[in-house]
Amino acid sequence: MKRSAFPETLFKVLGNRTALHILFWTCLFSASVLLESGTSSLAASAFHTGVFLSFCAAATYIHFFLLGRYLNRRRYFLYLGGLLLSLGLLGTLLNWISSTLSKSSGSIPGMIFSLTFFLGFTTAIRYARAGVRQRMQLQEITAKQLQTELALLKAQINPHFLFNTLNNLYAMALRQEDPATAQGIAKLSHLMRYVIYESNVDRIELGREVEQIRSFIELQKLRFSEEDNIRIDFETGGDLEECVIAPMLLLPFVENAFKHGIRLSSPSHVSLRLTANDGAIRFSVENSVHGTAEQSADADSALGLRNVKRRLELLYPETHSLSIREGEGIYRVVLDLGSGSSKTP
Repeated sequence: MKRSAFPETLFKVLGNRTALHILFWTCLFSASVLLESGTSSLAASAFHTGVFLSFCAAATYIHFFLLGRYLNRRRYFLYLGGLLLSLGLLGTLLNWISSTLSKSSGSIPGMIFSLTFFLGFTTAIRYARAGVRQRMQLQEITAKQLQTELALLKAQINPHFLFNTLNNLYAMALRQEDPATAQGIAKLSHLMRYVIYESNVDRIELGREVEQIRSFIELQKLRFSEEDNIRIDFETGGDLEECVIAPMLLLPFVENAFKHGIRLSSPSHVSLRLTANDGAIRFSVENSVHGTAEQSADADSALGLRNVKRRLELLYPETHSLSIREGEGIYRVVLDLGSGSSKTP
């Protein structure tokens, strides 16, 4: 038990970005002040160190922004241009402030070099930390996969039996001239085949995931008729065929929307929108709310959403954003996926 507690605690500390950044700058500031206190007063050392580290911090976070916005998306010219521009402006401003404070002329190239050297230092730390977190996450994923495989082996039903049964029901529905039931059985079989066989990969084309969402929607429509006051919308846009995604990542949000957003006795709606541009994916889900008490008390839905959030943390660390809000009778989910969704390497 003690052996597993340390990696878990270390993972939580590594994951607390704000605390790590505050600790890093505090330690760096303290060490720099102590080193310079021998040549000048403590107050002067603290002031000059604070000014220099402020510019280093600005350069660092601007660089991190450029890394995520441009370099990770392979926009090399925009990344390089933004980096050179920011270093030039910060170096010139830092040189002017330093010259004003010390009453002596400085060197702009020297300031830019100092900032560049510091950027290399902080970038190395960033990627080293990301490597540690990735190794720990890989260990966690491996352990969970082993547990899942054991659970499946204990409760495994031969999938061929299920598909053969569905095929028999499909043929029976056709013989009885019930096309709606036959269509529903066919879509259910298609969805089950995707879940059992085709989703056992790390990434899948976004278009395939969209097909399963549409099949799920068609199955849900069997619950109500045209006379019911229910509206279902699903819009897609952008380069869906150029993106990949972890399988079965979007469907739980759709399932949750239908589960809580549709009530046959009340006006209801579910609105879905999926867009993909330059490797970035945005998926938004809106559904009507019919009593928050029922939704809050549903343990299955809460567990499903927790599982999706955990998958996002493991599969898309620092490259996803999930917003869930409820208000004015609307439950809204917005998921953004950044780098890692592009189909081309």
